[in-house]
Amino acid sequence: MNKRTLLKRFMKYTGGSPSQGYIVLSFISAVIYSLCSMFIPYFAGKAIDSFTPVVDFAVLTKNIVIICGLVAIASLFQYLLNVTNNSISYAAVRKLRNDAYRKISKVSVSYLDTTSTGAVQSMLISDSETVGDGLILFLNQFFSGLTAIFFTLGIMLFIDWRIALFVMIFTPVSFIVSDFIAKRSYGSFKEQSQVRSKQTSYIQEMTSNFKTNYVFGTSDLTMNRFNEINDKYRKIAGKATFYSSITNPSTRFINALIYAFVALIGSFLVISVSLTVGELASLLMYANQFMKPFNDLSSVYTELSDSFACLQRIFTFLDEEDLSDNLFEKGEALLEGADDGIKIEFKEVSFSYVKGKPVLKNVSFTVEPGCSCALVGPTGCGKTTIINLLMRFYEPDSGAIYINDVNIADIPRNTLRNYIGTVSQDTWFRDGKIIDNIRYGRPDADDETCMKAALVTGADSFIKRLPLKYNEVMDSGRDDISEGQRQLLSITRAMVRDPSILILDEATSSVDVLTEVRIRNAVKALLAGRTGIIIAHRLSTIIDADKIVVIEQGKVSEVGKHEELLKNKGFYSKLYASYIDD
Repeated sequence: MNKRTLLKRFMKYTGGSPSQGYIVLSFISAVIYSLCSMFIPYFAGKAIDSFTPVVDFAVLTKNIVIICGLVAIASLFQYLLNVTNNSISYAAVRKLRNDAYRKISKVSVSYLDTTSTGAVQSMLISDSETVGDGLILFLNQFFSGLTAIFFTLGIMLFIDWRIALFVMIFTPVSFIVSDFIAKRSYGSFKEQSQVRSKQTSYIQEMTSNFKTNYVFGTSDLTMNRFNEINDKYRKIAGKATFYSSITNPSTRFINALIYAFVALIGSFLVISVSLTVGELASLLMYANQFMKPFNDLSSVYTELSDSFACLQRIFTFLDEEDLSDNLFEKGEALLEGADDGIKIEFKEVSFSYVKGKPVLKNVSFTVEPGCSCALVGPTGCGKTTIINLLMRFYEPDSGAIYINDVNIADIPRNTLRNYIGTVSQDTWFRDGKIIDNIRYGRPDADDETCMKAALVTGADSFIKRLPLKYNEVMDSGRDDISEGQRQLLSITRAMVRDPSILILDEATSSVDVLTEVRIRNAVKALLAGRTGIIIAHRLSTIIDADKIVVIEQGKVSEVGKHEELLKNKGFYSKLYASYIDD
């Protein structure tokens, strides 16, 4: 994606109300500011000429008053220009961030699985901020710079066309030099953006797992790794900064040479009485002002290389393929009419995360309405993958999954997930009150409903011991709420949601034996009348399931109840025997 395409696409974010009005106001402010600034040297030259051959105080005073008025008006509109440009930039970046954040919910789970959290954070925060800064810089210089170039050239032609022509021919050389440098700085800024993303990702990863680092004594290793990333960032940032910083001195050197030649030529014209001293002073000021927009635009062009690099990363993310979602009304209607429970059926389902390496191979089983089904098998056999497919986080490579004889590919994801409650082994809660976290999946639930659910699951017993009880604020860094207690809260949250399908994925992996017994009773109450799928390594939590499906190497090897499978003397029997021995 080239710069022109990036800029054209980004400019769409500056449109709409009220940004369109701000752009018009910015243009008007830039024109008036430049116009006032351009006439100041002209009247300054007139004031100088009022000293010869004798001082004409009336002319001098008149020109000084005009200059003061022009300075006041220029200052006012320069302030207005900065305010409007900031508003345009902040509005555009807000829209860009909103689109990027909204995109997170549309991309596939596989993309998020292979992209670090820190990289996404860096894109949403740092890259967007850099784009905003670049836009402000561009708007502050672009309109006023172009206006200054045309007005200055016109006044210089009016005073002396020969010097104006000389300045007009040689000044663009500075722009050519800056363009040459900018093309080389863009690659450096692009690489800098990528390394900055890795740096943010690594910091996020290490700070969220600092306890593990302490336990295993890997602080020195992580510090060395961070030093490597930091040193790489220093080198590439230094290279990018070097390219961007030599633009200004290079163009200023060329402009200084032009200024010197204008002074030399003008001096000969003054001696030959073709030019007055005041006019020469005006021309020198105009020559400097005429070169300044080129100088500023050159610097902006180079500095924008960083913004373009960040913008490309953001648009690359926005261009990621969205999850397809077929919104068939019949699927939704059939689900809503399932008053007698929901049936789940897997038919010849195969799936692979990496092409050519299947995780599931022709998996078929049925869970009858209102029944519970336990998935059993060794680690990595595909149990969690079955859940991911049922939730439509991924789509099967072949085969189909049916709910009440409707292919879930024909059911909108949001509609499907409205009927499913999940308790996973990885508990997550937003920073907020416990009572609000309990009703997270059902915002309209009242406090009484939430507290009753906590009583059933047993979470109420530890919540009542907290200083603020249900109003206690949770966050990811709290140590006084154990992982087992968090799982109790997670089960409570699922109960409040009151789903038709309940998924328990290692829901009791972090609780003690006594708590496990309490949860088993709560789960029985929770599963009553619901279709449930249970994954657990603790076989004590699944022996009461209506059906047990044994998965081996991605295939269904056994299906039946606990007693039936023990009699078969198959893999489940061996698994249960090893569990009893332990």
